[in-house]
Amino acid sequence: MVLLTELCAKETPQDFIIRYKKYNTVCQRLGYEKRSCKERKQGIIAFHARLSSTLHNLGSNAVVVFGKVTLNSGSTYNGNKGIFTAPTDGIYSFTWTILTAAGSHFHSEIVVNGNVVGYNNANGISVSRQYESSSSTAVIRMKKNDKVWIRTHGNHGREAQGDWSSFSGFQL
Repeated sequence: MVLLTELCAKETPQDFIIRYKKYNTVCQRLGYEKRSCKERKQGIIAFHARLSSTLHNLGSNAVVVFGKVTLNSGSTYNGNKGIFTAPTDGIYSFTWTILTAAGSHFHSEIVVNGNVVGYNNANGISVSRQYESSSSTAVIRMKKNDKVWIRTHGNHGREAQGDWSSFSGFQL
């Protein structure tokens, strides 16, 4: 009889709030983060861009501008400056690929707010005498308005092939 009464009883708004708070506490303890509806409305954050043309002999620590933007969901990547700006706190994944010609090389690094967090070395100076490519990925915890870009490592930006070299990222 008690079970039947419990199943048939209508839940009051106050009962619902108490139950909601209990579930919310359990979820937070399991590590789920609370996000506002406003954050969810922004949708998917993702971009992909390629070099517009082949780059030659870039200066020391020069920003590599991947200007041919093929995807920019959330409008977070600036194809004129080569800089991604995080719209919200979160974890982001970035990948960049460089293709260099035989007899050349292109060393690059990924930078967050001026701090280097990863490297890439496309080395076409080898016995094979072929075009060589190299890809790197960095998964980075970012705060809102943090900036990420790719730049040459030192003065080793000899040659990066246009269209074959790319930079992409997305929020996890």
